[in-house]
Amino acid sequence: MNKLFSLDSRLSLCAGFVRRGSRLADIGTDHAYLPVWLASNGIIRSAVACDVRPKPLQSGSDNIEKYGCSDSVSTRLSDGLDEVSPDEADDIVLAGMGGELIVKLISRTPWLRDTSKRLIMQPMTKAFVLREYLCKNGFNIIEEKACAYAGKKYTVMLASYDGKFAEYPESFYYSGMLTADDPFAKDYIKEIIKKLNYKACGKRHNGETDIPEYDIIEELRTKFGVDSDDKC
Repeated sequence: MNKLFSLDSRLSLCAGFVRRGSRLADIGTDHAYLPVWLASNGIIRSAVACDVRPKPLQSGSDNIEKYGCSDSVSTRLSDGLDEVSPDEADDIVLAGMGGELIVKLISRTPWLRDTSKRLIMQPMTKAFVLREYLCKNGFNIIEEKACAYAGKKYTVMLASYDGKFAEYPESFYYSGMLTADDPFAKDYIKEIIKKLNYKACGKRHNGETDIPEYDIIEELRTKFGVDSDDKC
């Protein structure tokens, strides 16, 4: 048996949200590192490792065989969850893709609107779009943590459908359930503020006077106790 690898910080956070004994669907699995690691450590009872691209899926198959997980982990060519049935997955991971794509994949999979299912999402971009979609479409963000990976800060969200369609202050869609005591949250929020300030400056230079980004920035600063340069 080959010595098991370690997960990177993003996948490690995802793994921490997976329930013991669950059936996993890993969407956009790439090399199937997450399901292989979870199966090798006895955390999940089964997994479907899905990818829309044949080449990385073959790499996933190779890793499944290499680490002796063929009995519990299988691969499947699938665009999102299109080829996954509800009885195959309790916990669904959507990691390493943009927030808008995650929204698209969730919105076209009706069986995710089941209180027994858990969504574990790691958006590479547009996390605020994903949070807003979840809140306004009956999904509850249960927990969220930030991490550093390849010089950038990312977040991993745990959510489940509860049928409640909630409205939150706009700043919530940029910070979610992150808390000030999360060791990576402040740096994550600093990056968010930088992007919001860039957008606000563009509006100022265009002569706009209604710039809600400044209110969001102030709320984020207060909540997380961060300073930032908001000069244009």
